[in-house]
Amino acid sequence: MTGPQLLILTIIVALVIAFIITMIVLNSHTKKMFSTNARLVDNQNTLLEQNKRQEKDKTELKKRINELEEELKCQTGDEVAQLKEQTREYRENIELTADMSDDDLMAWIDQKMDEMRLYTDTDLTLKTLANTLGLTQRRLGSLFKNHPKYASLGDYLNEKRVLLACKLLHEKPNWTIEAIGTEAGFGSRRTFQMEMKHRFGITPLQYRQGMENATYQETTQTSD
Repeated sequence: MTGPQLLILTIIVALVIAFIITMIVLNSHTKKMFSTNARLVDNQNTLLEQNKRQEKDKTELKKRINELEEELKCQTGDEVAQLKEQTREYRENIELTADMSDDDLMAWIDQKMDEMRLYTDTDLTLKTLANTLGLTQRRLGSLFKNHPKYASLGDYLNEKRVLLACKLLHEKPNWTIEAIGTEAGFGSRRTFQMEMKHRFGITPLQYRQGMENATYQETTQTSD
């Protein structure tokens, strides 16, 4: 092979290699573009679904407000004042919670639960809690269904009740275990015991006895 032929062959090979590299780069760039576009589409769809849910929640809450306003027409005196207050709270909550993330909404619910001690109501249900807070059952149920810590609304309520019961066991040494459980919102002593055992590994009575022993030891050490 002569010099000019070798040069031409070298140029052709270099062009082929350059073409292959260009195609690989273009293919990689194209894949990245498709991947980016797919993510953008997914994010857009997620936002659209979120907006649809929020609009649905607003519609349901406004419907509930209309029902309350209709009830106002049939009531008098204190009942009217109570329904007016409830209607006002519904309107405020629509604006306040509509655009909240799940974490923010959970923090808001937790604050309301502590302020009003709603969990002490033994018969509290998803429906009654939603009505009290001015939320839809769908959103409230979805919040607890997808929560990483609580398996359900009942699981959340029982944790709140157990924590209050522990506080009462400290503050009310003369109260019976049944009275403590009832005050905290448990329907029976057995349920109270089961939840304490589940969360702390001991019964309410064992918890109280442990407190008494700790107090006795502290008193003894102080006397010494």
